[in-house]
Amino acid sequence: MLRCPSTRIQLHAVRHISKQAASTESRGGGAGIGNVHTQLFPSDDTNLFRHVAHPRTVSVIGAPMTYGQPFVGTDRGPELLRESGLLKDLSSLGWRVEDIPDLDFGTICAEAAKNSNAAGMSPNAKHSLQVGAGCCALADLVESKLRQGNFPLILGGDHSIGIGSLAGILRAKPETGVIWVDAHADLNVPSCSESGNMHGMPLGLMMKELIPNRSIIPGLEWMENESKGGSGPPRLHPDSLVYVGLRDIDQAERRFIKQLGIKAFTMYDIDHLGIGRVMDLAFEHLMKNNPDRPLHLSYDIDAVDPIHAPATGTAVRGGLTWREAHFVAEYVVKTGLLASAEIVEVNHTLSDGDGADDTVELGHNLVNAFLGESIL
Repeated sequence: MLRCPSTRIQLHAVRHISKQAASTESRGGGAGIGNVHTQLFPSDDTNLFRHVAHPRTVSVIGAPMTYGQPFVGTDRGPELLRESGLLKDLSSLGWRVEDIPDLDFGTICAEAAKNSNAAGMSPNAKHSLQVGAGCCALADLVESKLRQGNFPLILGGDHSIGIGSLAGILRAKPETGVIWVDAHADLNVPSCSESGNMHGMPLGLMMKELIPNRSIIPGLEWMENESKGGSGPPRLHPDSLVYVGLRDIDQAERRFIKQLGIKAFTMYDIDHLGIGRVMDLAFEHLMKNNPDRPLHLSYDIDAVDPIHAPATGTAVRGGLTWREAHFVAEYVVKTGLLASAEIVEVNHTLSDGDGADDTVELGHNLVNAFLGESIL
């Protein structure tokens, strides 16, 4: 069914006004947002997370990367999500929780920067030495946890960490299908990037069709090394990727999506078809050749409309509603094939107190959905 765009706008306006009123009431002891309570129930579906070994363990990996984009603050994402009570919720959902200390990107990236020089810098891949070093460490850790049978839950950090997440995942499970929930395509490579910011390149750098040799980028030489299983450098086939929620795409990315035949669902498709049908089609596409393949969910908070998630670096109007955002995660979980996930681009410095708190809360709630929270 075609939804009228004005309806989406009206709903957002009503929610915004209601939220302001509720906030005022809560300060006076009324039934405001602060008093809203959501009970947490794990799913009783025994077919979920079939690629995770028993007893099911979630390895929480903090990846506080900030060099992939120009704003400070994304490095506190893992800390803020933990402080919100995330680990307790994961335990309540029935998971054994392995809370791994945040990767020390301060030290790792500083060491990498010592090797920088004008001749070795990539002119259109900003801070590639720092991003590359951090992602190399992340890739090794993610690969290790997958080989142990755990569920890697990666807390970003900006979306350049997707370089490391995908490299580690594709080393351990090269057949993985990827669902990329984002307002942006992140399909750039240095030769065509309009900004040079590496949080817009993780998918482009994983595709051989777009960059045959990544070692030409300082800091990414490790990406051309053989995997431990001898299967060659990790690469993502275009047919193994589905986008959900696109609405701000660079010119080169538009061309790449069409030339490579990447399955992409924009906000137009979500408005036209509904989020349920979109996810049905996304799943059908990824499963057509391998119905039991593991899935990775990469979730950029900017996929959600900024009325719900204002504290992020590249907010774009017209995004997913609160329920659509959660439905995407819930749907992927119910396939039983989700094997890893990440949440990225939460930046508390880019909104006022309420907006920052709301964005962290949304990120927390989405992660609960990643790990099997169930309405019924």
